[in-house]
Amino acid sequence: MKLLTIFVLIITFSKNYSQTNNIKYVHFHSSNSSVIDSGIDISIYHLEDNSVDVYVETFNSKKKYKTTSEKFLELSSAIIKINPKDVIHDEKNCLDGNDTEINFASRYTLPENIVKYSISCLGSEDKNTAWKDYLIAVNLILDIAKLELKDLK
Repeated sequence: MKLLTIFVLIITFSKNYSQTNNIKYVHFHSSNSSVIDSGIDISIYHLEDNSVDVYVETFNSKKKYKTTSEKFLELSSAIIKINPKDVIHDEKNCLDGNDTEINFASRYTLPENIVKYSISCLGSEDKNTAWKDYLIAVNLILDIAKLELKDLK
């Protein structure tokens, strides 16, 4: 009986541990209302075969990359660390009209089950504000897409 109880506990804990980070899809969008054709779209898919596809679309190009599962796991962990209360924290006004948006889901086949975070006027100076975790996730997305924060302006 003790052996059965231990076995059930091990299975339960391993199942719960494996489900702590089950993001399979991340989409990032950035645009600047004061700059025509400034939109950037990045879609990242963690596929069933454990490969990760990255699609980057800007005004003048469309590219596809592969990245590692480790980088995707690092990104997923960073996204999970974002506190929703911090995202709605509004502490500055800006004139440039830069908007960023991170969408993520545990499955990429059901778009209605997507979580969305959106921040306007994000900049490198936000590393010391309530938006720091969001900025970390954005920088990881941009790194995977072979872009930089300055490319969003």
